[in-house]
Amino acid sequence: MTDLPPEPDPTVRWNTDKPHRCPDCHTVAIDMEKPKSYRVYTCCRCGTRFTRWPILAFMLPRVGIRCTEHAPKGN
Repeated sequence: MTDLPPEPDPTVRWNTDKPHRCPDCHTVAIDMEKPKSYRVYTCCRCGTRFTRWPILAFMLPRVGIRCTEHAPKGN
């Protein structure tokens, strides 16, 4: 038996008309920058990972939470 790394959480596609909002809970999750299609964002409320191209999420940089209220200090 091999020890495989855990599967990452699934990444969903953002809403094309409101890419700054979480596609699941509709919270404004990106207010620190303009959403970029080559990044994977994480919702500060529900933890959903989303991007423009979810099929490419495995090779896109994960920038995490980009909400000024909930972002870790120092980022």
